[in-house]
Amino acid sequence: MNLNYVFDRLRAEATLALVATGLIEASAIALAEPKNRELADLACPIFAAAKAAGEAPAVFSQRLAAAVRLERSGLLATVEAAGGFVNFTLHPEALASAVLEEVARLGDAFGKDSSVGSGEKVIVEYSSPNIARKMHVGHLRSTVIGHSLRLIFEALGYDVIADNHLGDWGTQFGMLLAAIDLWKLTPWDDPDPVQSLVLVYAKYNSEAKDDESLKDLARAWFKKLEDGDVWARQTWQTLIDITMAEFSRTYERLGVRFTTQHGESYFEGMMPAVMAEAVEKGVAYRDAGGALVVGFDDKLPSCLLQKSDGGTLYQTRDAATCLYRLEHYAPARNIYVVGAEQKLHFQQVFEIVRRMGYAKIADVSIHISFGKVSPPNGGRFSMREGNVVFLNDVLDEAVERAEAKMRASIADGRSEITEAEILEVSEMLGVGAVIYADLFQGPDRNITFDWDKMLADQGNTAMYLQYAYARCRSILRKSASPLPQVPSGCGFAKGDLLVHPAEQALLKQLARMPHAVREAGEKYLPATVADWTYQLAKAFSTFYDQCPVLKDDVPEERKLARLALVSATAQGLRNGLALLGIRAPERV
Repeated sequence: MNLNYVFDRLRAEATLALVATGLIEASAIALAEPKNRELADLACPIFAAAKAAGEAPAVFSQRLAAAVRLERSGLLATVEAAGGFVNFTLHPEALASAVLEEVARLGDAFGKDSSVGSGEKVIVEYSSPNIARKMHVGHLRSTVIGHSLRLIFEALGYDVIADNHLGDWGTQFGMLLAAIDLWKLTPWDDPDPVQSLVLVYAKYNSEAKDDESLKDLARAWFKKLEDGDVWARQTWQTLIDITMAEFSRTYERLGVRFTTQHGESYFEGMMPAVMAEAVEKGVAYRDAGGALVVGFDDKLPSCLLQKSDGGTLYQTRDAATCLYRLEHYAPARNIYVVGAEQKLHFQQVFEIVRRMGYAKIADVSIHISFGKVSPPNGGRFSMREGNVVFLNDVLDEAVERAEAKMRASIADGRSEITEAEILEVSEMLGVGAVIYADLFQGPDRNITFDWDKMLADQGNTAMYLQYAYARCRSILRKSASPLPQVPSGCGFAKGDLLVHPAEQALLKQLARMPHAVREAGEKYLPATVADWTYQLAKAFSTFYDQCPVLKDDVPEERKLARLALVSATAQGLRNGLALLGIRAPERV
C-alpha cells in the first residue's frame, strides 16, 4: 500500500477505524469500491466476522458501524451499515485537496507505484519480427501490447528487460540463401532492399511448393549456415543489417524501445549443451532416425529438439533462451507476448525446462497470447503468399486520414492548430489511433481494421482521449489567471469548492489511477489503463458541460479551483496515454 495515494490512505484510515472497534480483525477486512458507487465510496463485507461473532450480518454491521469513530481531519466523512456491509463515504472537500495536491506533487510520476516491484526483474519479450522481412500488420499486436506492458511494469518499479527476440535463424534463411545463390541476386543493392527480400522469399516459397528439390536446397543452405559456412554467414549478416535499419524507422514511429535485441542466433552456441543435458536427464531421446525427441506422456504432444539432419528447432532455441535468462537475470516474471497460435509451443518449452530441473524459470514464464488482425474485408493476411499489409503502410494511412480530419476542422474554424504543427500532430493522432485500437480491448479479441471507428473523435478511441487532453490545455492557455499552485494543505477544503457531483466524479476517477496501473500489471492487461483513461475523459466531458471554468460569472476562487482540477485532469490523461505508448498533443 502506497500512502502517497488517496484511495490507499482511505483504505488505511478505514481499516484502522474498524480495527479500533475491537469487533473485527484486520485479516477479516477486505475494503473495496462497491459496484454502485452512488451508495458509498468504500465498502467492507462483514459476513465472515458476523458468523464468527454468532450474529446475523445485518445486526453485526449495525453494531460495527455504530462503534466506528472517524477523525475530523481525515478523508472519511460518514460510516453506516448496509445489510452485510459497512459503507464509508469520502469528505468532498478533503478529497479535492488530497487529489489535487497528489497530482501536482507527483506530476509525470502520478499513478506510478515503485513499491510494487522494487528490486525485482521482469523480462518482456515482444515484437520479435523475422529478419529479411518487413514488419506487417500482424506484428502490431505483439509490439504495442508488449511495449505497454513494459511501460506499466516500469511504472510499478520493476527492472524491466525488454527483449526483441528477433527471428534471425531457421529454414527461411535457407530459402533466402538458396534463392540468392541459385538466381545470382544482389537484393541489398536495390532501392528498397527489404522489400526485394520479401519478394524473393515469396517467389522461392511458391516455386518450392511444386519442386521438392528447392525444399532440399533450402534445408542444405540452412545447414551450411549452422555449420559456419563463410559466404552463408556473411550474406546472412548483411540481411540482418539492412532489416534492422528498416525496423528502426518503424519502432521510432511507434515510440517503441528495447533493452536487448538478441536474435535466435544468439543462443546457437548454447543449444548443444541444452540438448546434451536434456538427454542426460532423460527428458529427450534419440529415435531410430537420429532425431532428438521429447515425449510428454499424455500431457502434451511430443516435439523435436533436433531433426534427423542435425538442424535445430524453435523449441531448442527457446529452451536455451529460458536457461540463459535464468542464469543472467533470474526474473520474477518471464513474459512472452506472442500470438495465440503459439500456445502449444510455449507449453512444450516451459515443460521441457521444468523437466530439466529448472522450475524456477518455468514457473514464472508466462505466455500472453493475442488474437489475429484482419483486413477490413475479412480474410487474413498472409506473408508466404505475398498478400500482406505492411505496418508502415498502415501507419501512413492512419496519419493521412488524421491529417484530412484536421484540415477539415481548420477549414470549419474548429481547430486552433497551425499549419506548421499539422504534420507532427497528425502523426500523433494517426499512430495513436492504431495503437489504441489494439490496447483498449483484451488481447484475446481479434481485431478487424475499421478506419472510421479508429479515427473517431467520439467514443472509446485514442483521438477522443487526445482531444480531451488538448481541450484541458486550451482552457489553461486561455485563462487570464496564472496556473494555480496546489501545495500540501491547499485551500480547496473549504466552503463549497469542487463539491459539485461532476467535480467529485472527476476527482474520484483521478484518484483511481494507481489502482488501475497495479491491476494492469497483475492481469497483464493494458486495457485496464485504457479504460481508466477513457473513463477520465468521459468524466472530464461531463465536468466541462456542467461546471464552467472561464465564464465571467464564475467567482475567481471557484475559477482557480476548477483550473487546478483541469490541470490535474490534463496530467492524468497524459500519464494514462503515456502508459499505452501514445503521445498527447497540446492542441488539435
